[in-house]
Amino acid sequence: MSLAFRLEKTAAGPVPFQVRGSDGAPVAAINDFLAYLAVRGRSGYTLRSYGTGLAHFFGWVEDRGVGVDEVGRQLVGEYIAGFASGPKIDSRVHSIVSGALRERPLTGRQPRTINHRVSLLASYFSYLIQKDQDRGSGAWFQRDNPAAATIPEAAGHLNPGGRDFAGRRGRTGEFRRRVPRRLPKGLDPGCIGQLIDAAVSWRDKAILTLLCRTGQRIGDWGEIGGRHGVLGMTLGDLDRRRGMVTVLLKGSRDEHRVPVTDDFWPLLERYLTEERSAAAPTPAAWLAMRKGCGEPLTYTAFESSWRYAARKIGLKAHAHQFRHTLAQGVLETTGNLKVAQEILGHAHLSTTADLYMHVDYAAMVDAIVAAKTASERERNSGGQTAVPLPERYAFPYDEITLEELEKVAALAQDNERDLGGRSQHE
Repeated sequence: MSLAFRLEKTAAGPVPFQVRGSDGAPVAAINDFLAYLAVRGRSGYTLRSYGTGLAHFFGWVEDRGVGVDEVGRQLVGEYIAGFASGPKIDSRVHSIVSGALRERPLTGRQPRTINHRVSLLASYFSYLIQKDQDRGSGAWFQRDNPAAATIPEAAGHLNPGGRDFAGRRGRTGEFRRRVPRRLPKGLDPGCIGQLIDAAVSWRDKAILTLLCRTGQRIGDWGEIGGRHGVLGMTLGDLDRRRGMVTVLLKGSRDEHRVPVTDDFWPLLERYLTEERSAAAPTPAAWLAMRKGCGEPLTYTAFESSWRYAARKIGLKAHAHQFRHTLAQGVLETTGNLKVAQEILGHAHLSTTADLYMHVDYAAMVDAIVAAKTASERERNSGGQTAVPLPERYAFPYDEITLEELEKVAALAQDNERDLGGRSQHE
């Protein structure tokens, strides 16, 4: 892989990143696109991601001795195939933003990562096509997007109308990977309590309690991505009198207010009086205490504290599971999808439903039993009074399976009681 292209952070200007070649000169073919994204309000995270991805792609193309304007659909397919089987972190793309990247022994990228790279390339080539159409000439003026989800069916077809030409529908999504649907995993209430107890500062205890009780995203406070989520809160966002907190939502940065239970506020008070300096020059609610003391707490610093507390109790988890736990608890105790959507700050109700509306094992077992009972009742009664069936399960399971099913049913009942008790307490 060529080392000619690398992403660097700029000292000033509307675009926080740029790509340079081995000679140190900026690569205008990429940087103009990053400026185009910045003007349209894309976040620093997006600019960094797109810049890093295009630096990798340009280096790959250069290794094959072709120019970017010569790239076709077949070459894009070869690149995506190689990218999909590559390491999760590629040390061959150098970035001074995050320091030296280490290449892990594990290979094979996740479907979401592959699909993101496909979308990145499609956006870039779409930009080139639109730019040439606006000026009426250029290498991409009458070309199809080689990374688009759908291309015209006819071989050798030249698109006279650019992106807006419909043409005949052909291959769809051939470069994209299917993303497996996995149910979100929550945290056991007992583990949550142990984790909060294991936190070494009142600041961390307050943050973990806030994550647990509100289900908001962790977020960040930084010059690249701006501020959002819990870590992006200011002191003015904490309203104890009303029992509410305000967070900025991811992406849109809309303000979102959610209630907090009473157990959070004493922890916040201890943090403010014993750990956070009143003379701090920043309005950020959460401040770093060691490295960068007095500066806003970043996601990286919080993640380090989280992992330390988790290791103390032998827990393998990530902090986003607080969000899943609260969402599942709200739906199981209230059954109100709209309430869960409002708490989580999802823009669309379908997002909440797709993530969290699923039937538990006990309900499925009961449904199978009910179906089997109804069938047997109709068959055995011959239209007369139904014959009660003593069997609990629909199928002749062996003893081991029956034992496991009973455990599942008992666990579901225990969880319902625990959630009910917590709801009354809160």
